[in-house]
Amino acid sequence: MTINPNTVGPYTRHAATVSISLSKVAHSFVSVLARIGGKSYSALKSLQMARMLSTLANMSDHQLAQIGIQRSDIPKYAETLLAEE
Repeated sequence: MTINPNTVGPYTRHAATVSISLSKVAHSFVSVLARIGGKSYSALKSLQMARMLSTLANMSDHQLAQIGIQRSDIPKYAETLLAEE
C-alpha cells in the first residue's frame, strides 16, 4: 500500500503504522540473518562435507576406481571437491 500526503480517510494513519512496523520487522530480520550468516556458512560447509563423505563411502570400490580414487583417498578427495566450489 502506498501512502501519499494527499491520502485522506480512516485508514491513512493505520497504513502508516503498518508500514513502519513492517520496516522494523524487516530490519530486525536482516540483522538476525547477518549475525547467523557466518555460523550458517560454516554449518553448511560441514553438512556438505558429511554428505560428500557419505556418498563416496557408499560407492563400491569399482565406482571409486572409475573416478580415480581409492577408499583411503575419500577424505582428501572430498576436501578437494569442496574447495573447488
